[in-house]
Amino acid sequence: MVLIMWIAIALIILYYFLLGITLWRQKNKIGSIVVILLSLACIALHYFSYQ
Repeated sequence: MVLIMWIAIALIILYYFLLGITLWRQKNKIGSIVVILLSLACIALHYFSYQ
């Protein structure tokens, strides 16, 4: 069950990271940085809540 949760979180993080890259290429630097920080927060939140 934990493996399934980590896979789901990994897919969400991948989506957010790729969205951040897309925003960066569209010259939306601030939005890109916020989205990438959101994906990093998602990693931290999941790690702390299941440790």
